[in-house]
Amino acid sequence: MFLISFMIALLCLICSICINVNWIADISCYLGFFLAIYLVTFVAIIPGFNYVFTFVSLLFNKKDKKKSNSKKEEDVTVLIPVYNAKQSIQETLNSIKKQKYCGKIYVKIIDDGSTDGTLEFLKSMDLDSNIALLETKHSGKASALNAGLETVCTDYTITIDSDTVLHPFAIRNMMKTLTNSSKTTAATAGCLFVKNAKKNFITKLQEWDYTLGIFGVKLVQGNYNSTLVAQGAFSAYKTKILKEIGGWQQCVGEDIVLTWQFLSNGYETNFAKNAIAYTVVPEKYKELGKQRKRWARGMIEAFKKVKIVTSKKMPLKSKFLMCFNIFFPFIDLALLIFVPLSLIFLAFGNPLLLGWISLLVIPFGLLLCLLIEIKRKNMLKEIDCKLEKRSIFAFIAYILIYAFILAPYCLMGYISELINLKKKW
Repeated sequence: MFLISFMIALLCLICSICINVNWIADISCYLGFFLAIYLVTFVAIIPGFNYVFTFVSLLFNKKDKKKSNSKKEEDVTVLIPVYNAKQSIQETLNSIKKQKYCGKIYVKIIDDGSTDGTLEFLKSMDLDSNIALLETKHSGKASALNAGLETVCTDYTITIDSDTVLHPFAIRNMMKTLTNSSKTTAATAGCLFVKNAKKNFITKLQEWDYTLGIFGVKLVQGNYNSTLVAQGAFSAYKTKILKEIGGWQQCVGEDIVLTWQFLSNGYETNFAKNAIAYTVVPEKYKELGKQRKRWARGMIEAFKKVKIVTSKKMPLKSKFLMCFNIFFPFIDLALLIFVPLSLIFLAFGNPLLLGWISLLVIPFGLLLCLLIEIKRKNMLKEIDCKLEKRSIFAFIAYILIYAFILAPYCLMGYISELINLKKKW
């Protein structure tokens, strides 16, 4: 399936280059040959390749095998790193308590030197006997997770954030995916949706990002057993392999680096699309920008810390998916140049940059969104989960401007890591 998707996308890429030759020549009359090639490549050609590859991969993805429910549900330890989470931690713990899971769930709450009274609040609670509270000095999320990992005695470990709320079948579906996977599977990423989606327009935009963008990407990567981010907000790991890797590294994108380490050592990572959790997303544009800056920096960290090209154990499909991320900084920069220039040209009555060729990316994107939405809707029906209503206006903005408004922060993240600016948690 991977080779078929790649070859079809490559064929479309070649056709796209041939079609765009005249457009590049026209643009070069105004902007020069180099800039014309750069803009067309990273605004139309490369995104087009990505859309086709993703679409074909989803269209012909492998169907989930019906798994027996008779298999024993294994005991699991849930690690919750906590820092100033007094307002959210109780709801998180309540969602764990409501899990429809037959195995034992041990919970380790690791307080990372909170200053808002979180530790005192937790101590005042009547915690169940399966919940342990650990105290550490404030040194970052990775250190807190590693402190918790040292105390784990179960074969499986789950991490969730202190503001994550789990669907009642989240742990059951997560563990079913991981325990029925191959022996070389090290981690399974859960499916995150937005908890505070109705707060304002910024959160409504992110609701579409999580239900289409992030969900769609993980569907494709999971089909190839190469999910590139087993996110700390909700993922499961085989404890033995997690300890073998050395746990989480002290960096901005600790979950990205960890996942890439699994893959570079020959392990697989997959995606439990029906293991649903809800996370709180930033409610202000500046906060969202800081988050995406951190994610972008984490990706560059992963490239620096993991030897992708020289890894002999990593499958070719995993290398391809990782290396495709190299294009992201160039795409973000191209968007920042392309959109303002297009508007300037249009203001003077010249629609050259907004011609039909560049606009073809939009219907391709819409078609892909439709396919992802069908897959997601079918998944939610399977677990009897209500399909939420989302803002159509936010969807239009998501398609047209979401990538553009985040591009400046992403570029700052890439540059910050490349020049080794001081890291902040």
